[in-house]
Amino acid sequence: MTKNNYNAKHIELGKKFLANENVNIDLDDDRLTISINVEDRIWTDGSSIWSKGVVKGVKVSGMTLTAHKEEDDYEALGYYWSGGLFGNVTYDGSGKDGTWYDATDDESALINRNTSAESDGLIYSDRGFTKNLIAHMENKCDFNYEELGHYLDFDYSEQGMQDYETVNLDVDMDGDFWLACMEEYKHKGNNVYELSA
Repeated sequence: MTKNNYNAKHIELGKKFLANENVNIDLDDDRLTISINVEDRIWTDGSSIWSKGVVKGVKVSGMTLTAHKEEDDYEALGYYWSGGLFGNVTYDGSGKDGTWYDATDDESALINRNTSAESDGLIYSDRGFTKNLIAHMENKCDFNYEELGHYLDFDYSEQGMQDYETVNLDVDMDGDFWLACMEEYKHKGNNVYELSA
């Protein structure tokens, strides 16, 4: 799909998002990655079925959303963008300064079923956390979710993919749209882009 197949308003909004200092986009062969430098507290709302109602401002360092282009004989164009389980949110799970506490291997053999009294459990399935990640993208990264959410979205992946200090996500990304936005930029080196004149 070319740039001409996308709404010009959406392209402009996509460019604004990619131009944000907290956002980086990288194309490596058939893999497209959008990285976001968060460095902020993202609040849970206690709705996780694995956290015993814990409400905390989790110290999140960043998030990475990736999709790769795959052949698919069932698609008319022959290819599609698959995000799959290629999203991650990295956070401080030390419990210090009020952040989330994952506990350690000694306190719980499996983080996926963490039952230790000391641990906050899993962020996994907490609706407030993903909602507040989107709010952060809107407020700090110029992401218009209402207009661009169908080009880039995410949700929790499966429980077994969660890990210490990492929330794993299932990514839904229209790679062709973001490539069309990238065409509006000129490369400055080291994966840094700026708006073309």
